[in-house]
Amino acid sequence: MSFYTRYRNIRRAREIANVFIKHGLGYMIDHVGLFEYLPLKKRGKAVDSSKIPAPVRIRQVLEELGPTFIKLGQMLSTRKDIIPGDILRELEKLQDEVKPFSSQEARSIVSEELSSPMEEVFSNFSAEPIASASIGQVYKARLTTGEDVIVKVKRPNIERVVSEDLEILFDLAGFLEHRFEWARMYGLVDLVEEFSDSLKKEMDFAREGRNAERFKKNFESSVEVYIPEVFWKFTTSRVLTQEYLEGIKVSEVEALKEAHINTEKVARNLAGCYLKQIAKFGFFHADPHPGNIVILNDGRIGLLDFGMVGTLREEMKQMGTRLMVAVAKKDSDRISEVLLDMGIAQKKVNREELKNDIEHLMSKYYDVPFDEISIGEVMTEMLEMARKYQIKVPSELALLAKTFITLEGILATLAPEMSIIEMAEPYVKEVIRQTYSIKGITAGFYNSINKIKDYGWGLPRHSLKILEMIERGEIELVLKHEKLDRLISRLDIISNRLSFSIIVASLIMGSSLMADQSRRIFMKVPVAELGFVIAGFMGFWLLISIMRSGRF
Repeated sequence: MSFYTRYRNIRRAREIANVFIKHGLGYMIDHVGLFEYLPLKKRGKAVDSSKIPAPVRIRQVLEELGPTFIKLGQMLSTRKDIIPGDILRELEKLQDEVKPFSSQEARSIVSEELSSPMEEVFSNFSAEPIASASIGQVYKARLTTGEDVIVKVKRPNIERVVSEDLEILFDLAGFLEHRFEWARMYGLVDLVEEFSDSLKKEMDFAREGRNAERFKKNFESSVEVYIPEVFWKFTTSRVLTQEYLEGIKVSEVEALKEAHINTEKVARNLAGCYLKQIAKFGFFHADPHPGNIVILNDGRIGLLDFGMVGTLREEMKQMGTRLMVAVAKKDSDRISEVLLDMGIAQKKVNREELKNDIEHLMSKYYDVPFDEISIGEVMTEMLEMARKYQIKVPSELALLAKTFITLEGILATLAPEMSIIEMAEPYVKEVIRQTYSIKGITAGFYNSINKIKDYGWGLPRHSLKILEMIERGEIELVLKHEKLDRLISRLDIISNRLSFSIIVASLIMGSSLMADQSRRIFMKVPVAELGFVIAGFMGFWLLISIMRSGRF
């Protein structure tokens, strides 16, 4: 790392620390060791004197620190398996809205990226953005060929700002993992790595365009769903040009009814759209808030903004299906089994306790018909259970849970009586059918054989790597015994009593040997008698301590 980069990072770290202090969260800075970045005159102000609840102040800090931290908060808001509920509820309120940058600057970026003057590409380009967010802002425009489009423009210098913040987050995560057991347990460095990867993907508008193309291909034969076309000739990593969809926001129920659009049909089509994404394609639109879903004049569903997507591997789809079946049967044994299979336990899990907790959780669903159970609510409760037992689950599951919660909220406004879990039944059956078909069993068998083969071929390489790490002193053996502290404490007491007994015995023996000579040698001072008296007191105290311990 160059001197300039280090200086820049220290300056930014100091700015971050000061924002925490400003919002009365200085004790957090002190706890993680960021005080060293602060000027001496500021260090004394790190006190929590605010009357605003801490979760609210945490949200305010993230909002003030800018795009990277807003996105970090939004990512963490999906992680019910690691974030406490009160903080999580505040993180869910984070708004991805910041002050827009100048339209003149946006036009310059578009012209530079497309290597053409604006008037050669667009016959019309809105003077102000129609939407502004932390990564970019959106303009309505018309191409010279006549198509109405939206043009998404990335914020100037956003890459530099994000890069600086990510470097600091990586440094901080590494420091915390080195210092604290809880940081290692939650894998903070891996968490920052995951966030960094997700944010960089979201900042690549060309990748967002490819996501949209993939959705368009998946739904090309659908008569219920429409995906806007991407104009690749006018799209780069910093500029995305996409077909403009005219429609009504899915949340505007009264407007939909006035337009004579059947809201119950819309709800069923929307639920089917997402269930197909998850169960059939394993590739889903992970940001289904009302601003990203419009209902076209003919009643079709138009999806917008493909920056945040989720991917489910076949294995995860099968586990999700097993979980749904176990919940339907109220089978706490099977639910706990699936939960442990889905994640990685950070410590030894008491399976009996986990099963009892799940049984207690399921008790509230005993009298509830299966079609009235909320998928999002069940998944959220499973994630909270995972957090309690320190089971680290894949981020895709957390993202899927949040997607279902948002989707179920929209469906409840469109058709309150509709049950998404009832609609999910045929999709769940299809996944089960595929899993246990001849083709599915054969594929599973070959996957297992390939894994065994990969482990076998990789064993010599991994063994050599471990030996090299031992040789370099990079592997440290740590022995931990749960009750060793009590044993050491008991040994200390025993050794102290033994030493005390030896001293008492020495005093008695020494006093006895000196009894005849002590007065002559020590100017008639009764040393022997004093020795006997001291030994008597010490012996009496030792006897009392043994009696009190109850071990005699």
